[in-house]
Amino acid sequence: MIDRDKARRLGPKMIALALTVAATTAQAQMMGPGGGFGSPGGMGPPPAPGKGGGGADKEEGPAEEAPEEVRPTDLEPLPGYVDQGKRKLQIFELDGYLRLRSDYLYDFFLGQGYTNVPNGATGAQYGLPPFPRPLDCPGMIDAMGQPFSGTPTSTGTEPNNPGRNCGHKNQVGANLRFRLEPTINVTDQVRVHSQIDILDNTIMGSTPDSLAGIEGYNRPSTAPTTTAGSSSPSNPMSLPGVAPAPVLSNSQYPPEVGQNGFFSSIRAKRAWAEVDGEFGSIRFGRMPWNWGRGIFYNSGACADCDVGTTVDRVMGLTTVYGHQLAAAWDLGAQGQTTQSLTLGRNDPGGYQYDLAQNDDVLQLMASITKIDNPIDLREKLDRGDIVVNYGLQLVYRNQGYQVYPQNTPLVAGQQPPAGSQPQSPDQLPQARYVGALIFTPDIWFKLHYKALTVEFEGIGVFGRITHPGPLAVDDQKLTIRQWGFVAASELRLYRDSFFVGLQTGGASGDQAEEPGQYLNYRWRFVRQPSGDHTLADFHFSPDYHVDEIFFRHILGTVTNAIYIKPQTAYWFDLGQNRSLGLNGSVIYSMAQVPVSTPGNNLVYGLETDLGAGYRNTAEGFYAGFTWGVFWPLGALDRGAVWDINQRMDASVAQILRIYMGVKF
Repeated sequence: MIDRDKARRLGPKMIALALTVAATTAQAQMMGPGGGFGSPGGMGPPPAPGKGGGGADKEEGPAEEAPEEVRPTDLEPLPGYVDQGKRKLQIFELDGYLRLRSDYLYDFFLGQGYTNVPNGATGAQYGLPPFPRPLDCPGMIDAMGQPFSGTPTSTGTEPNNPGRNCGHKNQVGANLRFRLEPTINVTDQVRVHSQIDILDNTIMGSTPDSLAGIEGYNRPSTAPTTTAGSSSPSNPMSLPGVAPAPVLSNSQYPPEVGQNGFFSSIRAKRAWAEVDGEFGSIRFGRMPWNWGRGIFYNSGACADCDVGTTVDRVMGLTTVYGHQLAAAWDLGAQGQTTQSLTLGRNDPGGYQYDLAQNDDVLQLMASITKIDNPIDLREKLDRGDIVVNYGLQLVYRNQGYQVYPQNTPLVAGQQPPAGSQPQSPDQLPQARYVGALIFTPDIWFKLHYKALTVEFEGIGVFGRITHPGPLAVDDQKLTIRQWGFVAASELRLYRDSFFVGLQTGGASGDQAEEPGQYLNYRWRFVRQPSGDHTLADFHFSPDYHVDEIFFRHILGTVTNAIYIKPQTAYWFDLGQNRSLGLNGSVIYSMAQVPVSTPGNNLVYGLETDLGAGYRNTAEGFYAGFTWGVFWPLGALDRGAVWDINQRMDASVAQILRIYMGVKF
């Protein structure tokens, strides 16, 4: 029994304890979901001991009063209260950035128009230019909106001939992204991350109040009806009511699917958890994936990145003798689910189901890496040591069957019971055997010695697809043999202010080609022709930036290419965490398989990029500009196969980029 005097002394402590619990609980309820700006995945160094999610140490405070008397031995210790293990500070962390990029593109279609070569992918009776031309240029319709009559030629004299070079060569725009990467530190060992993009690469000025609804989708067509001397909309009621014309618009609406675009204002991209234990860590959820220099698996964490590699994964990590071991089970493409059928659309909030297992893509990953944390690395370099970091990652992927959606009537002239969209699994066709197996080894190496850094990453993709379906004309077995590599060096001089570097890299190509398409790999589809049973075309991640024009925009990434890139940069220290930098590079690019280029030639061209930038690391503000010029050579000239009338040489392209942003 505790006497009344002891109870009175204990009372204030209990009240203070209750207030602490209430404040902690209220604070946890007010916080939102979480993720950091780093690059998780196999290459991330293990967290510093005791830091877990990066929490701050407890601040020092006034010393507590000495107790009036020693606690009796018969007084039981107070039981632990709910959530006692949660950290008192840094429960919620918020990282991210706001960026603005403005691009002035000049002659990205290389001075070439439409061709008389049919499009091999769409079946259209004309071919496309290398890059989308400005809409000011003649298209495949004449000035009256009628289909162009005749054959497009590069030397046509008709003013509306789409095969001619175009005097309108400018394409200018600006885009915005606000990225939020919150983290909830549940305890020192448990964290929840997320990534949310607001106005994700939204073109500024692209959603005016005059664009209410999408014409032909949820708003009738306003195609003009032409009469003698006048033209009027065929359906005036289809005009938006807020601003009936762009010139009368007064505001910008938020992007909404089905109203003014195909993407919403807010896009939740990633959410995953990390749990640290005595023997290692577990990570699960939809998370970024980065490996090595990021030539294939790239998390897209840079301030100028666009896409990023995202994976649905359950992964375990541990450290043994300074090496990080990781193993993961990835849920790849799962095939048909109720979310893709009307069955799921009718119940969007209910539990969703995977309708088949044999059509799932199974992916397994294992890796071993050795990476020194920045503090240890700096100490070793100051001692003059040679520091070597390295890693090996193995990825296995297979798929047994594939189910194709039912998009055609079951009987000629008769729609299926649910229309073109299947209602339930029994309205889907039977699964078709694919028999795909792919093995992807990726090796990474980085050497540090004083002011010199040398880095290499090489990757191979090997496997087979027994029944490739639409990937091959004859649906015969395809063998996959692809490779890519990057070797880069950097020398830091004058107290890490002057940088000199040399980089070379390459990606395997394929002899298969489908003329008449854009050159950007994301906008084209190439099938393996009859008799060609090897798939060899490798693509770098589009977030691995080599240049500003050719690889980044015209081809979309490094593919079927070998390049050499010397580069230099100098940063002037302005004090107070501010600096001003100048940089320049030259990129010489060649085709790995010349026969699949438009000009059947070896050399793509030469590009020079010059830029200047300002950064204030204390306030997170950065800004700058880049000017690039690309001189195309023989591989991009159009030969007889592209235009039977005359060869058409590619012309010079330029870009001017102005950017600014705030990191936090």
